[in-house]
Amino acid sequence: MNNKKTPPLGVGGLSPSGAGGLKILLSAYGCNPYKGSEYGHGWNWAWHLAEAGHEVWCLTTPRGQADIEKYLAENPQAKLKFVFVHVPRWVDKTYVNQAGVYFNYIYWQRSAAKVAKRLDKEIDFDIVHHVSYGSIQMGSGMWRLGKPFFFGPLGGGQFSNPAFKKYFGKWWRQEVFRKIVSDTLIAFNPDTKKALRNAKLVLAYNRETYEMAQNLGAKQVEYLLSATLPPAFYPEAVPERREGEKFKILWVGRFYARKALSLALEALSKVDKSIPFELSIAGDGPVVHLLEGWIQEYGLEGKVNWLGRISWQEVREAYLSHDLFLFTSLRDSFGVQLLEAMACGLPIVALNHQGARDFVPEEAAMKVSVENPEKTVRELAEAITALYHAPERRKTMGTAGFTYAKTQVWTEKVKFMTTKYQALKNEK
Repeated sequence: MNNKKTPPLGVGGLSPSGAGGLKILLSAYGCNPYKGSEYGHGWNWAWHLAEAGHEVWCLTTPRGQADIEKYLAENPQAKLKFVFVHVPRWVDKTYVNQAGVYFNYIYWQRSAAKVAKRLDKEIDFDIVHHVSYGSIQMGSGMWRLGKPFFFGPLGGGQFSNPAFKKYFGKWWRQEVFRKIVSDTLIAFNPDTKKALRNAKLVLAYNRETYEMAQNLGAKQVEYLLSATLPPAFYPEAVPERREGEKFKILWVGRFYARKALSLALEALSKVDKSIPFELSIAGDGPVVHLLEGWIQEYGLEGKVNWLGRISWQEVREAYLSHDLFLFTSLRDSFGVQLLEAMACGLPIVALNHQGARDFVPEEAAMKVSVENPEKTVRELAEAITALYHAPERRKTMGTAGFTYAKTQVWTEKVKFMTTKYQALKNEK
C-alpha cells in the first residue's frame, strides 16, 4: 500500500453544474467491481446510481483502485467519479486483523469526512449517502457535512442466541467477543450515535438492527434489503421440478460455526426414517474438518453429499436441481443464499429470525422458532417431513419466492432510494 496524498479534488471531476439527476456523495469504504460482499455492495451502489442519471462522487480506499480504474477504462461512465482517500502508512499497516480493521476504518472515516468537506465546497452536493461498511456500530463520518445524510442499508444488530451455544463449540468465544466489540464501539465511537441521530433516513436489513438504530436515536428508520443478484442468475420462468426417487435437500454456505451446519444435520436425523432424502452441502470453511464426525454422530452415513467449494454456475445448477433449501444460520444479517434459492424457485425451510424472518415472504418458506435447540430441531424436522408430503405446496412456495426475488434488482433499489432522496433532501 502506498502513501500518496489524496489527488486534487477538481482534477478529472464532473462539472458541479452538470445537468440531470442529483449530485450525490457516496461513502463506500469497501468498493470493488470484481468482488462480492461489502466490496461489491459499495461498487454497485456507485455504479447503478450513476447509471440512473445521478452524478456520483464515491469516496473509497485505495485498496480497490487498480480494479476500479481497469473496469472504468473498459466501461466508461461519465457520471461516476472516484476519490481515493489515503491514510498514513502506519495506519494502513494495522489492517492485518479484526481489531486493526476497526481502527483503520474509524481513522479512514475521519479522513474521508475532511476530504468530503473540501469536495462539497466545490460541488455542493444534494445528498450524502454512506453505503459501506454496512455496519451500525462502525458508524460513518459523513454526518459531519451537515447535508441531507442517508445511512445504510445496515446490519450488525443481530446476535446469536446463547441457548444455541453448543453449536459453536470453541468458536462461541468469537460471538462473545463480537458482542463486547459492539458495545465498545457504541459507547466510544462518536461516529456511531451521531451518524444515526443526524441521518435523514437510516436503512436496516433486519429487525434487530432496525430496533438498535431506533434505540440509539435514529429519527427515521426503514427496511431495505441489501442483497441483489445479477439478471443472468434468474431463470426466465419458475423452474419445473419433477419428482425423483429421493427428496433432494440443499444447504449452501461457508463452513463457519455460526452457519450451524451441525444444527441442520441434527434436524435431519430426526426426520421420519421412511423419507428417502439426500442432503447436498455446497461450501467449505474453518469447521469442514468436523463434517465427517457430525455425519457419523447423527447417523446420516450415505445420506449426505458434500460438493465442496463449487463455482457460481454450479451453485446455480444445484439450486435448480434440488427440491428444498435448508438455511440454519444462527447469525446472519440476511444470507444471500436465501435470495439465490428464491430466484431459482426453490422452497425454503429456515430459522424465523434476523433477515430470514424479515425479508423471506411467508408464502415462500416454512420458518421455525429459535427459542431453544430442542424445539428448533423438532420443528425443522417436522417442516422437512411436511414438505416432502406436499409437492404442490412446494411448487406454490417456489413461485412465491421467485416472484419476490425478481423485485430484488439494482434498478428497483435505485428507484426506491431516488424517491427517498427527492422526498427528504429539502426537509428542514
